[in-house]
Amino acid sequence: MGGGGNSQTTSTSLPAWAQPYVESSLGSAVDLYKSGAYENVAGLTPEQVTAFERQKELGGAGGVYDQVAADSYGATQAYRDAASGTGIFGAGALGEQTTAMKDSIGTAVGDIIGQQKGQFTRTGNLGGARAQQSMDSSAMKVGGDMAAAELANRRQAAMAGAGGVLGAGNTLQQQFGAGANTLGQVGTALQQQNQNEGDAAYQGVQRLFGLFGSPAIGSTSTRTGGGK
Repeated sequence: MGGGGNSQTTSTSLPAWAQPYVESSLGSAVDLYKSGAYENVAGLTPEQVTAFERQKELGGAGGVYDQVAADSYGATQAYRDAASGTGIFGAGALGEQTTAMKDSIGTAVGDIIGQQKGQFTRTGNLGGARAQQSMDSSAMKVGGDMAAAELANRRQAAMAGAGGVLGAGNTLQQQFGAGANTLGQVGTALQQQNQNEGDAAYQGVQRLFGLFGSPAIGSTSTRTGGGK
């Protein structure tokens, strides 16, 4: 007595009417591959090249950005002097300021001394030790106050000027780079469009093959094998 079994194989495929379209699409896909369409990379646009050249010119050694940076660094000298106690922020700055203002201080002191001499003359104290001490003290105070006030103004102006230069440096860099950046953005958009156009054929084939799997096309099942 012998035994046996039954086996069946079911295969599913596109309807016969769709087969020629599939074969044609495969042929188109192969042709595109052979032509290098699948390796399409859009090159730099003229706008991008020009933008890169401008950026290179601006950022190159000795370019505008270097000049702005040098000016900005020079402006930080005031901050560095303030931090280290040097220059107009140093210990000897007040003495140097006093020396530089000796003429104007001398004029102011002369006016004060003249007023005090008049007062002491009226009270009969001119020539006394106390009167002389008072005039000397007034002279020192007037000179010291004038020099200190002028030095404070110079320090304030130096700090404000440094801040202004640093702020202007940032603004200048942005302004000089704005044109190149805008041109580069335009070039990037054009490059993307060129890429899209170059990929259009490949994308079309992809979409076509996607349609072949659509339920609207349907499928055909074939069962083979089996028996008793």
